[in-house]
Amino acid sequence: MSTVSLPDQCKDPFSFETILSLYQTILATKIAKLDMANITFIEPYSLLCLLLMGRSYLRLTGERLMLHRVPPHIMQYATRMDFFKYNIFTVDESLHKDTGLKRSASSSRLLEIIEIPGKEKESVKVIAKVIATFRKRAIVILKNWFTLTTIDHLVTVISEICQNIFEHSLDSGFVVIQSYTYMNERIFRIAIVDSGIGVPGSFEHSPMVLSLSNAKLLEAVLTTPLSSKRRYGYGLCQVNSIMEQLKGSIFLRSENAYISVLHHKRAAKGSYIFLKDDCPTFPGTQFSITLVG
Repeated sequence: MSTVSLPDQCKDPFSFETILSLYQTILATKIAKLDMANITFIEPYSLLCLLLMGRSYLRLTGERLMLHRVPPHIMQYATRMDFFKYNIFTVDESLHKDTGLKRSASSSRLLEIIEIPGKEKESVKVIAKVIATFRKRAIVILKNWFTLTTIDHLVTVISEICQNIFEHSLDSGFVVIQSYTYMNERIFRIAIVDSGIGVPGSFEHSPMVLSLSNAKLLEAVLTTPLSSKRRYGYGLCQVNSIMEQLKGSIFLRSENAYISVLHHKRAAKGSYIFLKDDCPTFPGTQFSITLVG
């Protein structure tokens, strides 16, 4: 059984690009085992993207990837986040009873991984449940950022991005929400991902974007009222506007490109936008927003 060792690059969306770069190799050589021994920390976006990698591998090969030598604290975290609920991976070492979860399974600093269906009727119900759970737990999740206005803004973000899954991706996706501390920084993150047709696929027949690189297209849908269907462009513009008000950041990835928009309070002279094409190719759209406080 072939094995690939994953580097310790699950700490933010940028570092996870290193692991995504291994995906085509994993497919081409039918790697069946991922060695997780080097992973010291994994945040919500990386966790969801790893889940997508496993799901795409399962769909394409008919086999589940095996996670090998998972550190106990990573196993605990993934279990707490319902990572294994979707039966996408196998694990060659079960969690020993003496290293089980010490914290409550009802911890309200997070919202566990939830699948957003690809069909509208079912998706609307799930999104409503996600929003209701987030509102219920917001006073704890948003302890360092809590205001009623912030909650309303973030509900709009969740609704808009999750709605895009059934409107545009032609696939199901996943959402997870968590606040946590890393390197002495308090971080709040929402990650919403799918492995569908991607933003370029949504605009495939639009003459307005034929001359744009994928990264420039991502910039366009975030910063201009560009729409492929209904309110797609307008919704993402609204999300960008909300994050500007909240002084947060956006990471939007699709196929082989990403855009990072930093509205952080440290960006005293306005927002910073970074575009990158020629990234590791990976299907779908992966989205993350972050507040740091």
